[in-house]
Amino acid sequence: MTRTRSVKELMSPDIMTVPDDMPIDDVARYLTEHEISGTPVVDEQGHLVGMVSLTDIGRSTAEAAELGSSFSGGFVRAASADLTIDDLVERDVGPVTTARDVMTPAVHQVPATASVAEVARRMVEQHVHRLVVTEGKEPVGIVTSMDLLKMIAG
Repeated sequence: MTRTRSVKELMSPDIMTVPDDMPIDDVARYLTEHEISGTPVVDEQGHLVGMVSLTDIGRSTAEAAELGSSFSGGFVRAASADLTIDDLVERDVGPVTTARDVMTPAVHQVPATASVAEVARRMVEQHVHRLVVTEGKEPVGIVTSMDLLKMIAG
């Protein structure tokens, strides 16, 4: 068995991204159709601005459903009468419509020169399932926890 020593040997060089203004249902469809659990999010200039995953979408959907069901009861409705629009904005409970609304704004990166051990350590320490691989400031690939598992199962 050949040992993969650097992230460059392990990563996928094809970075699939979504625009930050893509509607959430389109993002979910994109991830499902490409059989991936998350992807980088880019702005109009193509700059990486975050990461969005099925977990992010699920969390936002659950929070929206929870908010809707909690406001249907009289007790919460009476309490919500005292809330202002500023209170709601501060609580971030407005409608979620785009990748920008649910993405994680941090883009976790690793240099293309990193070892596989470094990639695994960063994923564990940062509690993430994917890292953008960079050379300088340019993204050149993506490595996921599934890539690591495939290498181990080898």
